[in-house]
Amino acid sequence: MIVRVGHSCTEDTFLFNDGDSEDDFEGFGPEDLEDINHDILANLPIFDFSPENDRDFPDDLGNGWSRQDTDVLNAPFTGESKLNHVMQSNEPLDFMKLFITDDFINELVFQTNKYAEVKANDDESLKENSRIKKWQVVTLDEMKVFLSLIIAMGLVKKSDIQQYWSNSEVMDTPFFRNYMSRDRFLAIHSNLHLVDNERQVQRGHVGFDPLFKIRPFITLIMERFPEVYTPEKELSFDEGTCGWKGNLRFKVYNPAKPTKFGIKLYEVCEASSGYCIGFDVYTGCSEIGEQADLVLGENNCNITTKVVIGLMSRCGLLDNGHHVYMDNYYVSPELFTELEVLNTYACGTLRKNRLGVPDALKKTNLKLKRGEVIFRRKEGLLAVKFHDKRDVHMLSTIHPATVSVLNKNDRRTNNPIVKPTCVVDYCSYMGGVDLSDQINQYYSCLRKTSKWYKKLFFYLLNLCVINSFILYKKYAPVNKTKKEHNTFRTSIVTALIQEAVTAPRPQIEMGRKILGEKPTRLLDRHFPNHIPAKVGAKRAHPARDCVACNYKKSLRQACKRKQTIFWCPTCKVALCVPNCFQVYHTRQNYRAILLPAGENSSDSE
Repeated sequence: MIVRVGHSCTEDTFLFNDGDSEDDFEGFGPEDLEDINHDILANLPIFDFSPENDRDFPDDLGNGWSRQDTDVLNAPFTGESKLNHVMQSNEPLDFMKLFITDDFINELVFQTNKYAEVKANDDESLKENSRIKKWQVVTLDEMKVFLSLIIAMGLVKKSDIQQYWSNSEVMDTPFFRNYMSRDRFLAIHSNLHLVDNERQVQRGHVGFDPLFKIRPFITLIMERFPEVYTPEKELSFDEGTCGWKGNLRFKVYNPAKPTKFGIKLYEVCEASSGYCIGFDVYTGCSEIGEQADLVLGENNCNITTKVVIGLMSRCGLLDNGHHVYMDNYYVSPELFTELEVLNTYACGTLRKNRLGVPDALKKTNLKLKRGEVIFRRKEGLLAVKFHDKRDVHMLSTIHPATVSVLNKNDRRTNNPIVKPTCVVDYCSYMGGVDLSDQINQYYSCLRKTSKWYKKLFFYLLNLCVINSFILYKKYAPVNKTKKEHNTFRTSIVTALIQEAVTAPRPQIEMGRKILGEKPTRLLDRHFPNHIPAKVGAKRAHPARDCVACNYKKSLRQACKRKQTIFWCPTCKVALCVPNCFQVYHTRQNYRAILLPAGENSSDSE
């Protein structure tokens, strides 16, 4: 069950609370998928597995539902799965640029600079030394570095954004500070903008757009996703969630999802790969409803029917013979009938209290034993009730009234597992959206922010990377070693930085550096030796000040200077043997150990 958070029940609210019941079957678990993902040995008529007391109901017969099965006459699939773009090269970044173009990044740079300039000039409450007053214009190459760091944050998980620039031994990740300073990253992140605020229409006025802040990016990728790639026949329709717990009018709560609070997106994906062909962000007044009205005409359909047909129409997926699989939130006889008219066929789990469901599936006095199944047919519609661990209700315009015998035996009876054919195919093809959502969650680059549109931007940016990877796996040359997902992301990050040749690098702090870098001093093997004498020197073993146990000159006062004739040839520093030599190469803050506490703390590393 999905509900709106913090609002009264309006018409759009009921879109997420439509007839939910504790008795409704919500979905198959991993153990069910494990049983089903095996070869099919045979398909048998459902009659062979029906109970003896299965009978017709008068209301069902009057509404056209019968126990007589007919042949499934579906239009053939006329599409062709292909990449609709000629690739100049097949590097990971080339696939990424199918969606994130330089033109878009240039617009992102322009709007970010404009927003920062307006903010610095118009906000009188800003202090003279505030960060925004020191804003420097961001360039195309610098924005590429910024986006590469955002993508890299999906590979390197840290709880706080500032930890990426930590120099702690435990948290140290030099990559981030080598290419952009922390303050510069936070400045760009704070002023990141996609559209001119001056063009925004206020709430309550004609033309108000709740997604105005991110509309250009949504429009771009909604056009590019179906334009770049034509999917296979089997599709899955489900929802994804961009996590958000702050105040937002169209935030939803879905306890069945890993991310329970957030911004809801309807998604239609290729079932086999998880490629997202299209999506729509739920805001309470969906644009795809208007798109559906153009397709449905004067038919007065419910909201979920308009959501599915509207999104598929906008993606160009109707009238091609596609098979689309969806869960019981969307499934209804009305929707499947309208899809069948549009030469698009569907299958999914069914809530038995939906309007138009036959009484044979709803009646509680017809109890089924484990493995028993009944069906009703109404022209192209097939309604099935199957009892496994509990009653499962299915609706399909794809399948005949058959059950499939799987190439796996039941652990209790040692007999072959038998399930309705529609259940087998549903479990095989329903995971497209879940597959995309799982990758998006695992490599999430969402960062804590007070602006919801930035979080949605990073979520959709991650979705572009996922689609790029799917196309790369499908169409990269076979003679080339194809990368795994984390390596693919790493390649994109590296390529973006290599392109950004003019991006400024963090300034190196001035001052004398300590000889010998910390990792070498603490990790490598070191051996003491005499300090070598210079040519013509009078002493065979010259002495130098020990770098470990001497105070600074400004703090030395009456303390005696300590010299030694030994040094570390690797670190090129003079050290007393054995104590200073050992502490210097084994302890991070060696001065705190060799000098009295507080005497020279400012010189510690």
